[in-house]
Amino acid sequence: MKNLLKKKNIQNCLLIIAVSFSIVKFFNLPYNFYSVLKWDYTSRMEQNYGFCNNEAWGFINYVNKNFLLKKNEVKIINDGGFVTLEHLFEFGQNKVIKPKNIILLNFESENNQSIESKFDFTKDYAIEYRFNNCFLMKLYD
Repeated sequence: MKNLLKKKNIQNCLLIIAVSFSIVKFFNLPYNFYSVLKWDYTSRMEQNYGFCNNEAWGFINYVNKNFLLKKNEVKIINDGGFVTLEHLFEFGQNKVIKPKNIILLNFESENNQSIESKFDFTKDYAIEYRFNNCFLMKLYD
């Protein structure tokens, strides 16, 4: 009887160890713990959501801080098909037909195609800042 209990205890311990190891491996806990300790919030967000690729969190954050767009009407267009992140920033509501600013992300031109040829409504906007294939455009005054 005692041998049977010892055997069950060993099996339970091995099962717990196997499940714990699987959880650590699945969630990549050592790396995630290290990244939280090593990098600040901005670096982690840029690493996960990109600076000027994917959702381009880094570009939007940079533009938001340096061009003082808080509470302004901003429309974000992600030409790469990714989700736009305007709700993470304090931009004004996009209920106006022509917002004051447009952030265009992941614009890939074919044969030196201009932005105006792909997006007709941008002819009323000037490029205020550009980083690679991401643009901040401001409505002509």
